[in-house]
Amino acid sequence: MKKIISILILILIIGCNPKKEDIKYGTFDLYNNDSLRGTIYRMNNFQIEKYSDNSELIAQIDYETDSTYLINGIEKNQIGIDSIIWLNKYKEVEKNKFKIIVTPYNSDIEYRFDGILIKTNEQIEKKYIDTLNYLNENYKKFNEK
Repeated sequence: MKKIISILILILIIGCNPKKEDIKYGTFDLYNNDSLRGTIYRMNNFQIEKYSDNSELIAQIDYETDSTYLINGIEKNQIGIDSIIWLNKYKEVEKNKFKIIVTPYNSDIEYRFDGILIKTNEQIEKKYIDTLNYLNENYKKFNEK
């Protein structure tokens, strides 16, 4: 009986534990309502988001658990930084395909974004690598502000 319970617990842990590393690095397409909204270039604790209207945003990521992370935007000039921190809950639904639910973490506003992140490449375009490397190397400085 103990072996059966142990096996069931192990299956539950493995089944509920998405591969955190798969979501931490690479190039992702972001979909909402079956429409491509943009592309995300993610390296560890930072990402560059490029949207269909050609706007770009840099965001910092703090991984909380195996299925949640907090994200907040930062601006290149550090003026008017968006003060909303977003709670992202994710679950891998297929290999390299993640369902995400995004809600405000530090605000009472009623908002929810349901989307799909699809990892399209293990690599990141060269033009984004230097920025993401710099941000990740100086991660502690960003957290002290």
